[in-house]
Amino acid sequence: MAASVWHVLECSPTQLCLNTVLACGQSFRWKQNGLGEWVGVMAGYVWRLKQEKDKIEYQVYTSAYKSENTEETRSLQETSKLDGAKQFRSLKSTEHLKLPSELYESSKCVRVKDEPCTIKGVKIEVNQNKKTRLDFKACSSSFSRVQRVNQRIKLETNDSNVAPNSSNTWEESLPDLSKILYEYFQLEVDLDTLYNDWSERDSYFAKVACHFRGIRMLRQDPVENLLSFVCSSNNHISRISSMVEKLCTHYGKYITTVDGEKYYDFPSLTALCGDDVEPHLRQLGFGYRAKFIANIARHVTQEKGGDDWVCSLRGRSYLEAKSELMSLQGVGAKVADCVCLMSLDHPGAIPVDTHVWQITLKHYMAKLKSAKSLTEKIYNEIGEFYRDLWGPYAGWAHSVLFTADLRQNKERAALVATDSKPADTNQGKASITKRPSSNTEESSDKTIKMSKPRR
Repeated sequence: MAASVWHVLECSPTQLCLNTVLACGQSFRWKQNGLGEWVGVMAGYVWRLKQEKDKIEYQVYTSAYKSENTEETRSLQETSKLDGAKQFRSLKSTEHLKLPSELYESSKCVRVKDEPCTIKGVKIEVNQNKKTRLDFKACSSSFSRVQRVNQRIKLETNDSNVAPNSSNTWEESLPDLSKILYEYFQLEVDLDTLYNDWSERDSYFAKVACHFRGIRMLRQDPVENLLSFVCSSNNHISRISSMVEKLCTHYGKYITTVDGEKYYDFPSLTALCGDDVEPHLRQLGFGYRAKFIANIARHVTQEKGGDDWVCSLRGRSYLEAKSELMSLQGVGAKVADCVCLMSLDHPGAIPVDTHVWQITLKHYMAKLKSAKSLTEKIYNEIGEFYRDLWGPYAGWAHSVLFTADLRQNKERAALVATDSKPADTNQGKASITKRPSSNTEESSDKTIKMSKPRR
């Protein structure tokens, strides 16, 4: 095992709060140890993160320096090629974060393949290669301050914490570790500016935001993100995390051991194509999800091009990417929107589960309280409502309210309840209703059945 030196990322807690972001049900690979550090797997490496005031310190572990006599030994060059090039994919262009005047001449929506654009204020263009590109308009004067590079974030190396006999020369042959972390947390997006913009638009969000700062979306590996949220159906965070770890332990590649615990990379779709995968996953406690995972792995690998196809959805429009995902067995609208939001670069995607449904009824769209179920029409209506309210990063704003509604955050949420009133909307106030019963989400149904809260 080789460990990097400790590096320092100067970052305000209002830009990123590790304790909230890594525990709110976006990724299921992170655990907090007794020292308050977060240890997890990302981009083929094991990371140790800790946050103190205005900085985040991080350390990276790899198996590059393991003994040559062990079966898991990989040379420095092999580690760089396999883990770096394969697991970490380049960041999609974030041109929509530049000043609006540099991007477009009009803010009107256009149609692609006769499909209506579902994100208000999005301009979709088709180039000569028939590839789509999305540009977002600035929805207020404050939004124009969201720049591609957040000038308040700096990267440094803390050499004072390096052990006397340790060496960091192996890092020179690895991909830029700071860039991997920077892009994973999407730190090019100025969260303070977005919070200010959302608070100006929405009085209820402003009250919640006072107690839940620093919540941003991770940019995850699409394959890991997809299969993790297939596991989320009718499930909760701790059990989803257990399932994801079982996938990695039984089908992923061993990386290294840290603090006595073995860490494995997330498996490729090819590794999940065997005939024995479904029955084995059922034995491991995956239930009906075992069938979905095995089917997706075989179907995508044999007919669509494997992992690369899933990653290629980053270059598709929101509607196209969501439609492609929903063509997979076991992937409904909510799971598809989670993947679009968390790994396919569509910040306006709004996953609607029981948390968001109850928040919507209570604070925003009381007219829906008479609905007996969350139909496809109502699901889309809720998404349109929030995109119109919060703008192009509506999915990020929705995540703040979702996180505040988690049971683990009930103490902080209670502070919101003591000083908040329902948002002043034209929809009126809904009474508090009992949460819908739990059912499996199926993409083929016109009615989108609700799954258990991801608590």
